[in-house]
Amino acid sequence: YEERHPDRCVFVMNTLTAGPEISLIAGYARDLVLKGVDYAAVCAACVAYSRRTALLFMLGSMKNLANNGRVKPIVAKAAGLLGIRVVGKASDVGDLEPLDKCRGEKKALEAIVHRMKSLDFCGGRVRIDHCFNEAAALTLREMILAEMPDAEVEIYPCGGLCSFYAEDGGLLIGFETAEKSE
Repeated sequence: YEERHPDRCVFVMNTLTAGPEISLIAGYARDLVLKGVDYAAVCAACVAYSRRTALLFMLGSMKNLANNGRVKPIVAKAAGLLGIRVVGKASDVGDLEPLDKCRGEKKALEAIVHRMKSLDFCGGRVRIDHCFNEAAALTLREMILAEMPDAEVEIYPCGGLCSFYAEDGGLLIGFETAEKSE
């Protein structure tokens, strides 16, 4: 692309994440560009910013995990019958890492808020993407704001691929974490 368009620059960044966390990084890049920050500085700042963002998820079901061989089909079916919601995160290498198995959506939302705090969420931007579950997204926003009133929480429907993985009823939550000293 750069060979065909020498006046353009391309930066490829492996975010090791998905959905709302990528949206946070893209929004951060947009804000820097609108402020007139130069290309190289925007690229470096986005890499640094990505180190202080995180992604949690609440799966609507475990069907896709079973279809992909990550759990046994009988386990996925039993979890569905029992109302088990898996809460997890994007690992440091980009894998889905289950953290909690909660019975019911309310307990899963409580686990998400707990996990956000344990991952150093201390206010700032939060993006919640939902797969046909706006009610849970709204409830989660209220729970987050009760803990961190200055948080900036936005809610959106999941896009295509994220909808496939979250499944009907799932949530993906991207959020900023505290700055880490290196």
